[in-house]
Amino acid sequence: MEPIAFGMVFTGVTGGTLAVLSLLGKKISINEAAIKVVLEASKFGTILYLLQYISKIFL
Repeated sequence: MEPIAFGMVFTGVTGGTLAVLSLLGKKISINEAAIKVVLEASKFGTILYLLQYISKIFL
């Protein structure tokens, strides 16, 4: 998957997840720290994927 397509899919999934969680937050309690950890971990994975893709271009 190309980085642009990956970024668009990642942004859509993250936004949709946050929208669903905000709707569910009114009915159930949600651990905000866990959400932040998951989003940071996925952002870190995305950065590693992008660096791997860029390294293939130069090698």
